Amino acid sequence: MGVLREVKKAGRLGNLVREEIGNKLSSVGLGHLLAELPAYQERSVILYVNGGPVGKVVQAVIDNPSHESADQLRTLNTSEAQDKLRRITEIVQEQTEGPT
Repeated sequence: MGVLREVKKAGRLGNLVREEIGNKLSSVGLGHLLAELPAYQERSVILYVNGGPVGKVVQAVIDNPSHESADQLRTLNTSEAQDKLRRITEIVQEQTEGPT
């Protein structure tokens, strides 16, 4: 937040300054996490490009659940992660079926 404050050339991170910073970030296509910009310069925020890969994931998590947001989150699964999940499922099924 200290860097954003310096870029804004503001003395303090009051409500109005934080609102202006948030609006400026949005106007250039950037989003931020935490949802509300902190009032303390020592606090960190994550900036991301709206509509970019991270932005799509953030929106998928924040927005109301939908098929589109679930699909976006599924894209995070790598083939390795899917293979592990498949193997875990097989092991659980083997354990619940018992010896044959």
